[in-house]
Amino acid sequence: MTAAGMSAALELRNLRVTLGTVQLVRGVDLDLAPGETLGVIGESGSGKTLTCLSLLRLLPRGMAAQADVLRLKGTDLGGLDEAAFRKLRGRGIAMIFQDPVGAFNPAKRIGWHMRAVLARAASDGAWQRRAAAALSDVGIAEPERVLRRYPHQLSGGMLQRALIAMVATLAPDVIIADEPTTNLDNIIEQQILALFRSLQQRLSSALVFITHDMRVAALVSDRLAVMYAGQIVETGPAEAVLHRPLHPYTQGLIATADALASGAAQLAEIPGQPPSVLDPPAGCAFRPRCASARAGCEAPQALRSPGEARQVRCLLYD
Repeated sequence: MTAAGMSAALELRNLRVTLGTVQLVRGVDLDLAPGETLGVIGESGSGKTLTCLSLLRLLPRGMAAQADVLRLKGTDLGGLDEAAFRKLRGRGIAMIFQDPVGAFNPAKRIGWHMRAVLARAASDGAWQRRAAAALSDVGIAEPERVLRRYPHQLSGGMLQRALIAMVATLAPDVIIADEPTTNLDNIIEQQILALFRSLQQRLSSALVFITHDMRVAALVSDRLAVMYAGQIVETGPAEAVLHRPLHPYTQGLIATADALASGAAQLAEIPGQPPSVLDPPAGCAFRPRCASARAGCEAPQALRSPGEARQVRCLLYD
């Protein structure tokens, strides 16, 4: 849920993503307040990216998404036709992808990309000045020179900054960042995370930050949503989830992250493997890997509210 007293920037209820008869995302609810950062964490294949791609109608071919409610600052996105949604994409809700290289046309200069984005905003015609200012805002030195460069002439960190500048130029209400620091070295990663915090304060945009890294989640998130096998299994304030995890899966993730951070000789790994989407277990999807499984876990589990602002999908909290 959003913070008390704040109207929602984004409201999502009962999102389902399917590929034919296969359910990939099952019943996801999200609320996001203006200026808030929601960290979405989980193993690869948990449904994090598919959930966010569905919000922008960017799912791969063959997949379909349905939601009972999808509102952006009170506007019903489900009722928009494709033409209306294209006008909103980028301006109302935008996405920063994991691989910045794939976000750019390799045959076009950075300036061409910036000009195309600025054409969607109210423009006084001086696009080069505005583009250079946008690049400068994200810490790029000599922005006029960078505007003349092709994507392959920039480092990964520089390309990520340019992509963030393109998104920030339109000042969207909601920004989705899909593991934007993956494959960056530690120093550049810290710089990009600081950049996100600075831009968010300036734009007052809500931010959904997808990551599998607990350390990164702790640095950027106000709240956390933990996903497993296409469902949210725990939500709550970031500090509470990280220091007092409720769901056995969250506890396992944090134990592994702590072992990595401490340089332990042996990791505290979660046993087993995530379930196949083609043959998911009955009831709680985590049951085959859970040391706390008991009678009743073979039935589907709803989210419980064991404390203020906390939710967990686990029979232990009945």
